[in-house]
Amino acid sequence: MIERSQHSVLVVDDNAATRYATARSLRAGGFNIVEAAAGAEALELGEFVSAVVLDVHLPDLLGFEVCRLLRSKPTTAQLPIVYLSAMYVTEADQKHGMETGGNAYMVSPVDPEALLATLDQLIGQRPTLAH
Repeated sequence: MIERSQHSVLVVDDNAATRYATARSLRAGGFNIVEAAAGAEALELGEFVSAVVLDVHLPDLLGFEVCRLLRSKPTTAQLPIVYLSAMYVTEADQKHGMETGGNAYMVSPVDPEALLATLDQLIGQRPTLAH
């Protein structure tokens, strides 16, 4: 089990209420939270967090593109990325999310415990970086 208080999770969602609810449940689970409302903001913040919870439908870039761009940078290439979407929920969407580099794809509304467990597993598996 990871020590959640040692990790920050970036919650990216343009819907303020959904972003708040996701951030609140992760904060209650012990994680530090960073929030972003758009893809460009997520790309700027990605290297400062342990994992990303990423909505697909964003105002500037699709989450799929955000993920692909994060994967292309050495500082964020291994960053755990969990898609969380209420709109892009088909099997084809989920397959596309995994093909673009996502580590997990969850449909909103998500069970907070399932999201916490997924993040625990992915962060725990991530190679530690020398700082």
